[in-house]
Amino acid sequence: MRECIREGFQLANKNVQLVIISTIVSIINVISFFVILGLPVLAALVYLGFDLAQASDMLPSLLRDPAALVTNYLGVIFLILMSFVMYLAFTSVLSIYALGGTLGILKDSAVNVHFKFSLSSFFQEAKTNLSRLLWLISLVILGVMVLFILFMISGGIAAGVINAVTKSRSMLEMFFSSFALLSIVVFSIIVVFAGLVFGAYALVVLVTDGKGVMDSVGMTYNFLKQTPEALLFYLMLIVGFIAANAVFYGIQIAVSVIPLFVPLVYIFHTVFQSYLTIAVWSFLIVYYVKKTHYHARHAAYEI
Repeated sequence: MRECIREGFQLANKNVQLVIISTIVSIINVISFFVILGLPVLAALVYLGFDLAQASDMLPSLLRDPAALVTNYLGVIFLILMSFVMYLAFTSVLSIYALGGTLGILKDSAVNVHFKFSLSSFFQEAKTNLSRLLWLISLVILGVMVLFILFMISGGIAAGVINAVTKSRSMLEMFFSSFALLSIVVFSIIVVFAGLVFGAYALVVLVTDGKGVMDSVGMTYNFLKQTPEALLFYLMLIVGFIAANAVFYGIQIAVSVIPLFVPLVYIFHTVFQSYLTIAVWSFLIVYYVKKTHYHARHAAYEI
């Protein structure tokens, strides 16, 4: 694992251009928030004559007659929802497009030391991987949601059965109710973590081996089954990522006291997050390449 971390840093540093691209994507997402979501909402509010005086009366009106308020501002609500959907769609596609290019470049660089970064290769990888990444991410999210909903339904049924069996607030009922609630919380954490692990490795497998979505899902399952230490490696990366962010946020809070430094801190924060993200993907790709003996399976590449 230590060797994978070391080579992962080397891979990230070799392709530092990806940090710049990731930073640009983050800035575009921020700008698009104000353009796609902010400007239409502002225009609608001005068109409907919604000023600060009316805004102060909004909360009492909402409490007195919510239906009337919704009717009066139905156009604004619809525009906000449509703008939010458009913003979410734009940023999602842009981020996944950039992710496809990033993973493709890191994979090519990891399996071929003679590979050199170029914008044309980045856009080619992004274009090649976009549709498959969209389907895979959607499939993983859907799977996690289904598991979560099924467990919530099971927990609700169990709570109802416990409540029906024990009519009084006995210690036994309180124990089982607390146990059911704790089980839901623990299972939710496990499902989220499992989804993150499986999704991250599935993305790496899909881009590295160039297979289809379902083939990549099957290969990811077999990889995690045969290499259970991959879960520990991912957990180490999460802990390291959180620790690095905690240190950075401590420095950021101290520096942000000076207003002049706030824009610089934001830019540095974006660059730092981009580098950390590139580094984590580099670790995962190097780890997968080594554990699956990629070069032995693809003799055409040279290390």
